[in-house]
Amino acid sequence: MLKYKKIMVPYDGSEHAKNALLHACDLASAAENATIYIASICNMVAAMSNFDQVSIAEGCLTTTLAQELENQCKADLEEATGLIPKGIAHEELFEIGSPGPALLELADDNHIDLIVMGSRGLGQIKGIFMGSVSSYMVSRAKCPVFIIK
Repeated sequence: MLKYKKIMVPYDGSEHAKNALLHACDLASAAENATIYIASICNMVAAMSNFDQVSIAEGCLTTTLAQELENQCKADLEEATGLIPKGIAHEELFEIGSPGPALLELADDNHIDLIVMGSRGLGQIKGIFMGSVSSYMVSRAKCPVFIIK
């Protein structure tokens, strides 16, 4: 069996992401000295594009929305950390940007051996991942990508 040492899990709180995290935990527990990297990408551009009728001069709304989205992404990281069994090393990764490119950069920067991710997420407002992100990762990642349904 292949033993992955650095496993990244994009996490947005969806059931698919939770299942991906559980699979990653199983893989990490079978490997010696494996670390799970939980990645949360705060996609501000997608969230703001849903409010294109609001004037940017109305900075209060956009600032509030951005802060709420960032808080949700950080809460997702906290939730994911709570799901990881004791004894499995883990690190949190947080970025603001477009999910696909940001995840690829995190994977490269952290020398990730395997990406385990859900096939679908919560959508642009509630979450950050959707089927197109998993497709993006499969076609562009330098390491194997394990898609969980």
